[in-house]
Amino acid sequence: LPPPFRISPQAVMYRPYHYKKRSIKNFFPSLCAAVVLLGFLGMQDLHSNTLGWGSTAKEETPKPSKKCAILSKMTNAQKIGAFSIGALATMKIASSLIKSDNGHAGSLPGQTFVGSGIRAKGPISVYSIQMFVGNRAKSALSAFKGKQLKGNKAFVEEFEKASFQKTIQLRMLRTVGPQKMITSFNDAVSTRVPKATFKKISGNLDNLLSKSFTESTSTKGTEITFSMTGGTSFSISVSGKNQGSIWSPALCKAFTDIYVGPNAVSSSTRDSIIAGVSGMINA
Repeated sequence: LPPPFRISPQAVMYRPYHYKKRSIKNFFPSLCAAVVLLGFLGMQDLHSNTLGWGSTAKEETPKPSKKCAILSKMTNAQKIGAFSIGALATMKIASSLIKSDNGHAGSLPGQTFVGSGIRAKGPISVYSIQMFVGNRAKSALSAFKGKQLKGNKAFVEEFEKASFQKTIQLRMLRTVGPQKMITSFNDAVSTRVPKATFKKISGNLDNLLSKSFTESTSTKGTEITFSMTGGTSFSISVSGKNQGSIWSPALCKAFTDIYVGPNAVSSSTRDSIIAGVSGMINA
């Protein structure tokens, strides 16, 4: 799905071509894809608690489930009926995203909104994403003014390690078990930092994650804010309440890479962020 948020006039100034008024017809290609996806859902089991922060490790190929056999026994009329219901459900979800996006793309003091999107696992939307950068970002990245940033490794490297403020806000679109969130987070980060470094921070990181991700804070609708300050301090806030911080330049860089790196969890979100940064530094 495309980024679901309606944003402020200030943000539109940076990315006028991405934030035009949308109608259901803009979702038609997605709806068609959804119908096809529904036909293949019988080929795999999607765990109801899947989060998927974006580990770069290869995943095992899922084994065919009993749903595949059920699908093969359905008549064509039954399949068409099932796919039609799925398409209508997808339209309802798309419509609700348009209606519920008002006011979500907010602002942060001293920071600029640069992009947004949705993290999905198959047809399941897990959480929405927004990214903000500090006002020093424009001058810090001035060397890339006028250059193509998409696919630019030098830009990504500089962006990830830069000391200007970076903030990533997630809003849960489904309830996920706390332990699943902790495990997924560690899996994503551990593949992006040296093993020795991860071993050093793992104790403090587990404590921070256990405090941040609980039964009451990992529910649908919860807003989780990750802040990277000075390129060295990594902190987490849940629904506006600070949960703590860790000093780790490697962790700050790794977490940023989850959303803007070559193996980002959502390529459309990454492209949205990079395009927003490009618009900012070229304005």
